[in-house]
Order: sequence, then C-alpha cells, then structure tokens
Amino acid sequence: MNSPESPAVLPKRARGLLCRARSTFGLGALAVSVLYGTSGCTASTPTLRPASAPKAKVAQAPVAEPQRTSLQPLTDEERALSVVLRQDVEKITQLTCPKPKPGKARACGRNSDAVWELAEVSDWLSAQLEQAGYQVNRHGIELDGSTVMNLEVEVPGGLAGGELVVVGAHYDAVTGTPGADDNASGVAGVLALARSFNGRRHQRTLRFVLFVNEEPPHFKTPTMGSFAYAKELSESGRNVRAMLSLESIGYYSDAAKSQHFPTEKLAQGHSPVGDFVAVLGDRSSADLVNATANLLIKHATLPIEREVMPAGAPGVDWSDHWSFWQFGFPAAMITDTALFRNPNYHKETDTADTLDYERMARVVSGVDAALVDLAGGPYL
Repeated sequence: MNSPESPAVLPKRARGLLCRARSTFGLGALAVSVLYGTSGCTASTPTLRPASAPKAKVAQAPVAEPQRTSLQPLTDEERALSVVLRQDVEKITQLTCPKPKPGKARACGRNSDAVWELAEVSDWLSAQLEQAGYQVNRHGIELDGSTVMNLEVEVPGGLAGGELVVVGAHYDAVTGTPGADDNASGVAGVLALARSFNGRRHQRTLRFVLFVNEEPPHFKTPTMGSFAYAKELSESGRNVRAMLSLESIGYYSDAAKSQHFPTEKLAQGHSPVGDFVAVLGDRSSADLVNATANLLIKHATLPIEREVMPAGAPGVDWSDHWSFWQFGFPAAMITDTALFRNPNYHKETDTADTLDYERMARVVSGVDAALVDLAGGPYL
C-alpha cells in the first residue's frame, strides 16, 4: 500500500483421495496438497459450472455485519493454508533482504531502486505460478534501461468468458522494509488463490495478476504497474466486471483502540479494535464493494467491515484498485487497513514474524469462496 507519505509422504490411498479433493474442493484441499505433495496427481478434465439463467441486475444491499464473538476454530484446510501463506511471505521477505557481504551494509528492497532483488522476487513468483500449472504472461514496463514485470495468469471462463474478474496485488516494497504486510501478504494471498482455481471453470474468466511499481515514485503515474495493466485492458476493449486488490491482509490485533481511522466520521461508524478485514471502494464501485463484503460475511470466518467513500477520501485509493477506476472499471480493496492499524507500516520492522497467518488464512479462504460467486453467479 502507498500513502502520501519438507513435506511428509502420504500413503497411496490418502494421496488419491487428496488428488480428487483438490480438483473438487479448491483452496482448502490445495493447501493440504502443497504441504504434503501431490506430484502423483494427474490432471482431470475441468468441469464447467452450469450457466445461471440470465437475471436482472439487482443492487447489492448491505448485509448486517455480525456482532463480535470469539472466532470459531480453524478448519484443517484453513490451518494448512496458514502454513503455506507463512512460507510464501517468509520467502518473499528473505529475497527482499539478502544477507549482506562481510563489511558491507545492505538495505532491504524490492523495487526499481533494487532491481536485482525485484527480479529475484519476480522470478520466484513466476516459478510458483508455473509449478501451479500456468503459463505466465509477463507485461514489461521500461524504466531507465531496465524492464520490470507485471505477472499474469488466466483461468478461462465458459459462457461468459469475455467478461473478466481480476484479482491482484503488488509485489514491490519501499526501500528499507522487508514488506511482509505491505505487501507480501497480499501476494501470498493471490498465489494461494491462483493455485486453487487452476483447473476450475466458471462462467467468467479469472485473471490473477501480480503488479510491480505500486510504491513511490511510481504511485499514480503511468509507470505504476497496475495503471499500465488497466490501460492495456481498456485499450483492448476488455469487459472487466470486477477487480479486487489484496492490499496488506496479514496484521490483526484484539487490543482496545488498536484500529485508527483517517476521519472522526469513519471512527464513529466502525470497530476500534483491529480484528477485522475491510472492503473499501469509491461510489462508482459501491455495488462491487457491497457484493464482496456480503459474500465475505457469508464465507469468511472473521469480522468484515465495509465502507464506500468519495473518490479522493483519505485511504480509499491507496493501492492498485485506483488504477482500474481511472479507466471506468469497478474495483475494490480488501485490506487490514495498513498504516491505520499496523505500527510497522513502511518500516524495517514489517517482518514476516509480525503477521497473523491464521486470520490471514480466514481472509484468503473467504475470498476464494466469494470468487466462485463473483466469477459464476449473478452478483455482478
């Protein structure tokens, strides 16, 4: 986010069951397969979910957020997913902060000022997506003699395959920080979702995109990775029905007054405890914000807050969803609110060990279920 400032070996029978579960149940079984290995799985023919009868578009009315209660226990799938998310965040931050050579200090970095580290992270992310079975499409952006990459994979749709649902996160970070919450957490979430959806078919085409250049000096400029990507979509006439930006989704607190807000009005309308994930957007994307929040309330096992704000309100446009707004595409941000909660924001203390991977797994699992509806149902 930017602001103005080694596996166990499963028995053969269990492995077969897991292979079948992976193709049927998606993210939860996929997380278990990542932990225990399913290299013996053979690809199955993707099944297309039945087409829904055409329905008139109905504005999404807010669903009342449930009262705060203790969280229900994690499912086995969520627990396995939390381990995978931790592994991915740790790997990204390790690549961001390589051990310095003797006698030489070396700051953390994965951005256009640290192109070697950025390239290493990009290569590792590409390898993860390829291992998940995708062909990775790289979209280059030229910067003073170097080229940095947006990374894109696609799950083709069925009857409404010309319509796109984009899920993205930026993988760069400001110099001096490992960038665990901002935004290795969002990147790990997109990786998990991409692994889950490969081989699953829905009516709309899904794209999972990892963006470069969200942080300064590229934020809200033509070299911002998501801006360049959204511009390409607009110029090619693509019908983007929704874009979800996963931005800083790993930091939570149950302490009183752990949540802060940019305005007093927002503070009066939301929980002062930083135990929730928020869905945010501007008024042009109100239907998407409400649809996404309603689906997360239904599927995610942690508190959900939502807010529709005027464009330009503090914090509402501080990530890659902003780029899609510039081209008239509906877009929303899913976030832990970053600097309004996390004291490690843009600091050297934004490390992998500060994140809550169990709650992060609840978020990603909820988004996985919500995407099934967004990509195949009458919610858009």
